[in-house]
Amino acid sequence: MWMDETHLSAERTQAGEDTRLPQADVDEGRPGGDPVAPGQGTPSPVGLTTGGGPRRAPGPIRSRRTFEDLRRSRVRGRSGPIAVTFVPQRTWSQCEVAYVINRKLGNAVTRNRLRRRLRSILAGHTPPLPAGAYLVRTGPGAPQLAFDELKVAMSQALDQVVRRADEPNRVAGARS
Repeated sequence: MWMDETHLSAERTQAGEDTRLPQADVDEGRPGGDPVAPGQGTPSPVGLTTGGGPRRAPGPIRSRRTFEDLRRSRVRGRSGPIAVTFVPQRTWSQCEVAYVINRKLGNAVTRNRLRRRLRSILAGHTPPLPAGAYLVRTGPGAPQLAFDELKVAMSQALDQVVRRADEPNRVAGARS
């Protein structure tokens, strides 16, 4: 037998004895003693109304068919480095937008900044845009424009598109 061994008891402790956990390690439960677990997901906003406030930016285009319709569409507007193509959709309740920003315009930071600026302009555009799909293309010089200059160019291109969409005898995708 080794000299440095100690004897350990194999007997069970009595059921009434205290546990050996320090008090700091014991879970006291939730603050306030609320026995109900919190709900999952984000909580609903309080005090917000749905009618007022800023409008949301148009959603992204997700349908391949919508992109094909945009490619065939002849309803287009251009102002400076911004070009917009439009396909009206009378059955839609809002508009969808896709952005084409070429890599030649700059690195990812520059392109993403430009995309965010364009989204902000569309979200605040007055009057509200007609329901449909919009394709916004940017050309050389767009990243260098100040926000107000970009806003003017975008507004002019959108106004051209909306005007051309309202012209009689013009059908999106029709060849003349």
